[in-house]
Amino acid sequence: MEKERTHLWAKVWNWAAREEDIPDAGDYVVFELGRESFIITRDDDDRIRAYFNVCPHRGNRLVSDEGGSRPGGFTCPFHNWRFDLDGKIDHVTDRETFRPEALCRDMDLTEVRCESWEGFVFINMDKNAKPLIEHLGPLPAHAVPYRLKDMRIMRRVRAVWESNWKVGVDGFNEAYHVHAIHPQILPVFNDYHAQVDLYPNGMSRMVTKFAYESPRMDVDGLNPGLRATMKEVGIDPDSFEGPKDTVRPAVQAAKRERADRLGLDYSGFLDNQLTDDWNYDIFPNIQVGIHPEGVSMLYFRPHATDPRKFVFDVIVMMHPQENPEILPPAYMGLPEGWDISGKEPAEVQYIDWREGGLGEVFDQDSSLFAEVQRGIESLGFRGSILSEQEQRIGHFHAELDRYMNAAR
Repeated sequence: MEKERTHLWAKVWNWAAREEDIPDAGDYVVFELGRESFIITRDDDDRIRAYFNVCPHRGNRLVSDEGGSRPGGFTCPFHNWRFDLDGKIDHVTDRETFRPEALCRDMDLTEVRCESWEGFVFINMDKNAKPLIEHLGPLPAHAVPYRLKDMRIMRRVRAVWESNWKVGVDGFNEAYHVHAIHPQILPVFNDYHAQVDLYPNGMSRMVTKFAYESPRMDVDGLNPGLRATMKEVGIDPDSFEGPKDTVRPAVQAAKRERADRLGLDYSGFLDNQLTDDWNYDIFPNIQVGIHPEGVSMLYFRPHATDPRKFVFDVIVMMHPQENPEILPPAYMGLPEGWDISGKEPAEVQYIDWREGGLGEVFDQDSSLFAEVQRGIESLGFRGSILSEQEQRIGHFHAELDRYMNAAR
């Protein structure tokens, strides 16, 4: 855990905020990563900046809340030292009581690199790291038709899970476990035939078919899951005459027809982007499932003190909607009647995983990962045996090893 703190987290791009979180000068949010804390703010020149949440005087945390607005800059509550929004020292209380040589060092806030992509604000503690856009590889080009910058966070749920963060990343990097742990989604999800693409910088992609029955099932006719998926896009399953493997293209056609009718531009999407889960793993700890209707984003962060725990965020983003005909698909995981107007920022909901509340699929994973953590610490475990369905796991760990061995 300590080696990761210096070899990994201090060297990689970490997602810290959305640009819309800090629309005006002085607005700020606090981002926590393990034992580190950062202030993400917008200065008077409309530049987004990031600083360690540390006063250079005696090391006190400058702010202790999750965000707000301080247009006058930041004042340390310990001794009232003040700093402008550009990080420069503005006031030293009782300056005359310091010897000149004590104040000759740099007393400004310690700034970290801060770059944005599609409204996502990333930070990096390594001044020599490659630019964010290079780290993201093919994703920026692939994501163009989704207009991610125009989306807003509609729901953000946070829990602390009982395993190391890598157990979480590994678990969501494959669909091999779905038939065993989440059999309820097999009626509409082809867990077996997945397209896996491996890219530089540890990034990978897995494309899996939705609106398509798993080959592990053997059900005559349209199963209830397929019927519900058809109804979601206005197809009457009772009058549908095609075989069940034609449901997916029918759903794709229905989505295009609905988009044309509502004035939505779907011309940039492939047919399978209208139904399937295009899931990108951004090294080291972000997984993004992107769909025309929105984004399902999973965020895995190390616990501050316990290597057997991690902070898990489930984030749902959508284009703000007020048209009642444009409802979020069931896979987005939004409760019925959820506000998707985007008029108010979504507050973080804190969930105890033991009590549920993340949704059926995530609740199943949370219990499983706690058991995996205990198992991998056994003297009887000799290391993972990976199938081709688990290629993303091997790809992720190969990149992680490069960081841990200082080979990056």
